[in-house]
Amino acid sequence: MLLMSKRAHSLISIIFLMVFILVSLNSCESNHKPSSPILPSSLSINSPGLYPEGLAYDRKSHAFYISSVKKGKITKVSLDGKHQVFADDRRLISSLGLKVDEKRNRLIVCVADPGVGEKSSKSTRGMLAGLMIYNLKNGKKVKYINLGKMASGPHVANDLALDNNGNIYITDSFSPVIYKVNRKGKTSILMNDEKIAAPKGAFGLNGILYHPGGYLIVSNYATRKLYKIPLNNPSGLKEIKIDQKAFTRDKLTADGLILMDPQTLILASNNLAGGSNGVYKLTSSDHWSSASVIDKFKTGNTFPTTLTKAGDQVFVLYSKLHMLFGGNKPEAREFVIRKVQFKK
Repeated sequence: MLLMSKRAHSLISIIFLMVFILVSLNSCESNHKPSSPILPSSLSINSPGLYPEGLAYDRKSHAFYISSVKKGKITKVSLDGKHQVFADDRRLISSLGLKVDEKRNRLIVCVADPGVGEKSSKSTRGMLAGLMIYNLKNGKKVKYINLGKMASGPHVANDLALDNNGNIYITDSFSPVIYKVNRKGKTSILMNDEKIAAPKGAFGLNGILYHPGGYLIVSNYATRKLYKIPLNNPSGLKEIKIDQKAFTRDKLTADGLILMDPQTLILASNNLAGGSNGVYKLTSSDHWSSASVIDKFKTGNTFPTTLTKAGDQVFVLYSKLHMLFGGNKPEAREFVIRKVQFKK
């Protein structure tokens, strides 16, 4: 009886030791963060006539999302270049800017009709400013919001930014309007100001970013200007004074924007309004009262539109939209997501 007890005691000790080791191993594995994937320098999407405009990266699924001016659908692109339709909908006339909201599991998409899409119609052409929200995991539609009904005039919802509280800010290229949608889906107009208007028929407000200092930075494509807009006082907007030598020499337009750190932003420029194709790095030492252009990444005649961050790297979308707006003859068949590499 005593011998059996010693054996049983030894067996129980061994079992406890094994359980402890397994629990420790599992704990180490759960605390170990998976290594970041190796990002390619370039991804080619072979999809004739797609003409993407917006670009976003999801670090959880390690995939890019692109919109489509021509077809409206949203495409998911994996790091090996394979792509598939993530979402399509009759309301997606043309999809433009989009953003991944990782914290709230959302993909948020600007919906418009600039008049060159397959689903374009007389009733929506130049009159559409919408916002589509999808479940990021399964692609199911969560909500569609009609923004244009809040303001009279023509509309093209172009780009969007998210603040830390989940509020969404959307630019309208055909009206001097910035819309706001809060985390609960309540809509409002943040500002409607002729000071940021573009000439009639031109693309005006375009790229937009949220700065943690409590303001937005917004680009106007037609006027080639950047504005700083305080969220607590939108009417107190100020034009950011930029090194005009670089803007004049390269004829920069201001399309997509992305903030790298509080003092550095990156801007995509293209040639629909006679500007140059390229990606530019700007810095500011006075909280964006002024800025200087310090570097350029050449893109060739590719019509770069929007930018996204993947880890500490930046990628730009080569949309080739100049071919679509130029008559679509010949039709572009391949589009590129390219890593931006500055010299400085």
